[in-house]
Amino acid sequence: MRMTTKARRAAPMSPDDRRASILDAAIPLILERGADVTTREIADAAGIAEGTVFRAFPDKNALIDGAVERVMDPADTLAMLGAIDPAQPLEVKIEQIVMLLHSRVGSVVRFMTALGPREHARAKAADHHGHRHPPLGEATDVVVRLLEPDRERLRVSVPAAVDYLRILVFGTSMPFLATGAGSDPSALADFILHGVAHDASDA
Repeated sequence: MRMTTKARRAAPMSPDDRRASILDAAIPLILERGADVTTREIADAAGIAEGTVFRAFPDKNALIDGAVERVMDPADTLAMLGAIDPAQPLEVKIEQIVMLLHSRVGSVVRFMTALGPREHARAKAADHHGHRHPPLGEATDVVVRLLEPDRERLRVSVPAAVDYLRILVFGTSMPFLATGAGSDPSALADFILHGVAHDASDA
């Protein structure tokens, strides 16, 4: 008996779900292959025909721009920060906050490094609006809420503490700024809590 192979047909999905599934497949490949990844490789990883990719995205550049926007989207990190219990001890909260923000910056840096220099939709949109957010600025409100119950323990105001925390996490996560000594988020959390010098009572 002669066997025939039918062409793959993508399972029915809404346009948004189809785009999301393609981006899910594309992001790990971009991390591995950078901008050299092909739409055929992405289609194979997504389990669809290459033509389906081009029904979801007009071209490869648009697909990569969509991947950049997905990686840059802070929604997941903000949700995890929002799930932290403000009633926990300050030390626990600081470590959780630093871990989440450090992971976010690290994932963005790894992705953009793999992709290499390029213009993308998010950068163009920011320029269009005439401003850019400060590093990790999207996390400011939720971190303020988490630190507010401990304001009496802080040596600076809550907004100042949040600014210092954001700047330290961002700076120590950037490979061209840090030497590697500041890349341990647990050590960074301890430094944010206790500073550079031992307390005199520890001597």
